[in-house]
Amino acid sequence: MNFSEHDIYKAIEEQQPVGFYRWLGASVIGHNCRRYIALQFRCAFDQKFSARILRVFENGHKAEDRIVSDLMKAGVEVTDQQKMIDIPGALGHAGVTLDGIVVYKGERGVLEMKTSKSTDWNKLHKSGVKEAKRQHYCQMQFGMLLTGLRFALYVSENKDTNELHVEVVPFNQSMADDLVSLALGVVANPTPSMLTKCSERDDWYECNYCSAKSICKGDALPRVHCLTCAHSRAVGGGKWTCELYKSEIPGDHLSKGCSNHIYLPWMVNRKM
Repeated sequence: MNFSEHDIYKAIEEQQPVGFYRWLGASVIGHNCRRYIALQFRCAFDQKFSARILRVFENGHKAEDRIVSDLMKAGVEVTDQQKMIDIPGALGHAGVTLDGIVVYKGERGVLEMKTSKSTDWNKLHKSGVKEAKRQHYCQMQFGMLLTGLRFALYVSENKDTNELHVEVVPFNQSMADDLVSLALGVVANPTPSMLTKCSERDDWYECNYCSAKSICKGDALPRVHCLTCAHSRAVGGGKWTCELYKSEIPGDHLSKGCSNHIYLPWMVNRKM
């Protein structure tokens, strides 16, 4: 028999869906690079993951069930898991998906659950989520703003030791307002001046593992479909219209585009 782990990896990678997720989630909005946020919202690049990373994601989902069970043992009620809430004014294109709402001794807050490898978890445990995991911190600020709750319970599990880091995070109105403004700007088609990069350096460490690097800093072109086209506009109900044809774009056509495709100018890094 000729079979190895590589056969499993190949099968996992081949079965992952082609990325065309058109909802701007709170975890993405907290990303350190505004250009990345806008490119991802417009599905400009094909974000494929290795089999190892896909299995890491799966383990993270399984850990959430265990964390919820542990919280309940400690007297914490967990409700509203995976509840989606839209950002007002974002036309159904952006919002937050809650890990849950916690209720403890009569107090209600947002629940956020994560897993981290030891090196990241140790930094988190030492410095706190605001300093060590900005995206997670921003995600909770969105959750608090959109639910009206004023604290979040952050629970991170060390994937190597199963230790838990638990932190109560207060609401930050100023940051939440800034994040909402960013999300609304991205949905409404941002100006180039709004799309600052996390760094202009080609060798910046965050860019080295970014799926958008070849488009953002290289001369690769974005994917050709309706969302990367200058004629498309986000409208209410999470839908899109084409200003060229003056009509709504059918959902099953968004990923295809047409022969009249013209790139949004801010998307293209190469000189045309």
